[in-house]
Amino acid sequence: MENQNEYEKRCKAIQLYDEGVGFNKILQLVQRGRFWLSKWLKRFKEQGLKGLKDQSRVPKRIWRKTSERMVKKILSIRAELEAHKTRRSAFSGIGAEVIHWELKQRKIRNIPAIPTIAKILSRYGRTGRTKTKGNSNKQPYPYFKAEKIGDLHQTDIVGPRHLRGPKGVTRFYSFHTIDVAGHTVFTSQFTDKQTISLCKHLVETWRFMGVPNVSQMDNEMAATGGGRYPYSISQFIRLHLLMGIHLVFIPQGEPGRNATVESFNALWQKRVLRRHNCPALTVLKRTSKRFLQYYHYEKPHRSLTQKEHGTRFPVILRDRLWKSLRHLPKSFTLERYIDSNGNLNIPIAKGKVSFIRKVDSHGRIEVNGATYFIRKKLEGQYVVATIFTQHYHISAGFTHRKRLVVKQDNRVIKSFSFPIKGHIVDPLLPITRRKT
Repeated sequence: MENQNEYEKRCKAIQLYDEGVGFNKILQLVQRGRFWLSKWLKRFKEQGLKGLKDQSRVPKRIWRKTSERMVKKILSIRAELEAHKTRRSAFSGIGAEVIHWELKQRKIRNIPAIPTIAKILSRYGRTGRTKTKGNSNKQPYPYFKAEKIGDLHQTDIVGPRHLRGPKGVTRFYSFHTIDVAGHTVFTSQFTDKQTISLCKHLVETWRFMGVPNVSQMDNEMAATGGGRYPYSISQFIRLHLLMGIHLVFIPQGEPGRNATVESFNALWQKRVLRRHNCPALTVLKRTSKRFLQYYHYEKPHRSLTQKEHGTRFPVILRDRLWKSLRHLPKSFTLERYIDSNGNLNIPIAKGKVSFIRKVDSHGRIEVNGATYFIRKKLEGQYVVATIFTQHYHISAGFTHRKRLVVKQDNRVIKSFSFPIKGHIVDPLLPITRRKT
């Protein structure tokens, strides 16, 4: 009805115009604007009364429509990548970005944009995406921001996992460390997850990726020491202190706080452990090494851009910034601190180690196996509990020595004595000061 009335107004305006009625008078009678009348007069002169009817707004021609040939090529590459039978597809993904990269590598012209490829995959049911639930926890979290390569490393342990081969079942653990901003990764596989194995992994990691300012991990017993002795400092923590690294433990039961390394864990298990048959640990180590080669040199990282970083490949970025990173002393070796019984004995160095904790319903937190009362009104909120072996605060002009200091929003809430036995030495590398 509304369209019919609008059509009648257009016809009336044309009739009045033919009768010699002035522009302004017509506009007053039909209650429309000058542009409206000019538009329909033009339509009438070109098409007659037919031109006064509403016309379809669907474009007569779809510009830049993806050709059927290109669609077939995209689906063909998707199937090829999903089969994982070629060297290039042995570790690759199957998403739109990977297909776009593969089209570029094959020097194909007029490649559609990544969102267009994603729409094509979705149209033909080739996505396989599943929605994940968001985090319902709304409490402010005191995270450490990684702005540049070397700012923050995240470490995690995958396992135990098992390999089945002709010689039986091999149980193993895989240690993974990733640079959050630079995206370089290092992995090691061991038949155990003892502290000495974890320390060996870190030493090799730092030789490959550089020494970080902050290192973050979950509350694995091999790292924390298990809390058997409340005032003890584990060998894992001592190694970080000796290198001037601020070690941070995330809250218990919240692995998502190490999201970057957790994401890599899933990728490594999917592309290495499940995709390739590894009957022995030596075969797995070789396969994992090949995957890291692909990950660093052949897989463009979505967080790296040519404009901002000059490359999309993690190791190329690391090589360009290698001189600006911190490095292990050339003479450093972990064997120097291993006694005749094969046990580590690293001295405690000046520095700090932090534990991010959520205050429980009784107003308490747990650090290194001991319970500390903070404030009951802080229930459900995050605090940062930091053990200072010996630390000089430049801006405040005082020294924290053998204390556990609890902060929220960089404000001290409580401070406890933390007696540490033994001589405290200087770190081998200078401590880099970072804020939460």
